[in-house]
Amino acid sequence: MQTLAKPAIFQLKDIFQHPATLLGAMLLGGWIGTLFPGSAALLSALSLLYLSLIQMAALPFVILAVYFGLQRLPSEPGSGVRLARLAAMSLLAMLLCAVVGVLVASAAGAGSGMTAAQTAALGKLAMRSESQFTMALHDSGDGPAPLWDIGTLVPDNFFGVLAYGSLPSVLVGVLCFGAAVSVQDPQRSAQLSGIFEGMYRALESLVNRINGWLPVAAFVLAAAATASAGVEAIVLLGGFLGAFYAAVFAMCAAAIAVLCWKLKKSPWLVLLALREPITVCLFSPVAVAAVPGFIQGMSVKLGFSRGMVELVSPIAPVFIKAGEAMFFAVLAIYLANLYHHGLTAADIAWICALSWTAALWSVGIAGVKSVLLGGFVVASLGLPLEAVLPVFLLIEVLCEGPRNLLSFLISSALIALVADGLYINNEQDSEVWHPSTLKLVFTRKQALSVLFLWLIALFTVFCAGVGYGLRQAF
Repeated sequence: MQTLAKPAIFQLKDIFQHPATLLGAMLLGGWIGTLFPGSAALLSALSLLYLSLIQMAALPFVILAVYFGLQRLPSEPGSGVRLARLAAMSLLAMLLCAVVGVLVASAAGAGSGMTAAQTAALGKLAMRSESQFTMALHDSGDGPAPLWDIGTLVPDNFFGVLAYGSLPSVLVGVLCFGAAVSVQDPQRSAQLSGIFEGMYRALESLVNRINGWLPVAAFVLAAAATASAGVEAIVLLGGFLGAFYAAVFAMCAAAIAVLCWKLKKSPWLVLLALREPITVCLFSPVAVAAVPGFIQGMSVKLGFSRGMVELVSPIAPVFIKAGEAMFFAVLAIYLANLYHHGLTAADIAWICALSWTAALWSVGIAGVKSVLLGGFVVASLGLPLEAVLPVFLLIEVLCEGPRNLLSFLISSALIALVADGLYINNEQDSEVWHPSTLKLVFTRKQALSVLFLWLIALFTVFCAGVGYGLRQAF
């Protein structure tokens, strides 16, 4: 019997999420921001709204992903040794990114060849932009600030750090909590895992729905960036941006090549499997927004161990600061060329080492504050970063997406390198989720007791409020 081929059906979601659509929205937003620079305040408010929404859903999802990764990881052979190898290779990958950044920036001559008029325009732009930023470069205390604040990484109160802590300390706390739960009897932790599973799936769906508005977000973010920075800053620092983007592209291509080599697949198939998270990572400044896509692509589409992927992918943009190491290295070469400072082989090696150190130091520091650590690198060369710092703060948002993408792809390549011997299937099925129901049954006597205690609690709060008001009055 003759069969007819079904016509291709293009869904509206696929059109909106296509990289060409997102690129067009970003370019259109940049053009609008250039035409209407006075709308920077409104566009910044809209971009802040998107960032708040995506962080509201993505940060709890990241915490639960790390938790479930720890629950699944002990069932895999040699998980401890694999994690140790992955941590060591992550440090080497960060150093390699610094080396590649130095080589690409040196080969491209980033910062050299600027005319006197361009240099003067850069100085005027820095002086004009300096008034927009008020930032303390040191602590207000009497003594010098420590190099690494251990309190921001190792929490002393798990519940307190969940409410008020930074993301690195939250992840460290979740790692300790998840490791403690993973060694318990599975029957004792089954109800807790069932509750967390429902939250995990709901947050994953919410993140995907918010990412569905990524074209609008890309338009607003690009418009806000160009309205604040202006085209002049982007043009003047085009040498830096070009060298940085080229270095990021080289390392991302190397990471994709590692995935293709381990999976025995063509680059097209690997890129097709990771197209959605790569797109989200490039066009969204929030790194955690791409975590659900990377977990889905690496585990379901490419077939890597789900436990390893769920544990490493959320941690990658927080602790694997490969993009920051490359950013600091390119920045040092750019400033050296800008000020016509000759570099020896020892200076280049020192830049690589300091860029790697500054990247480790940047753990827990997000946004424009991370640019300040570039002064730690260029200070060894005797170059002033403060002269052009306001301009780099303006264009920092243009480097956020490539930096996050580099961290994700390097972590994916490292997972492929340490996954030897684990089950890898081309089309691994996603795990079926069976929701569990928690039933609470009360007798009539117990229900009346609960109601009575609830009324007492309300009356106590009321009396406390009246007493506080009378005390303030008299």
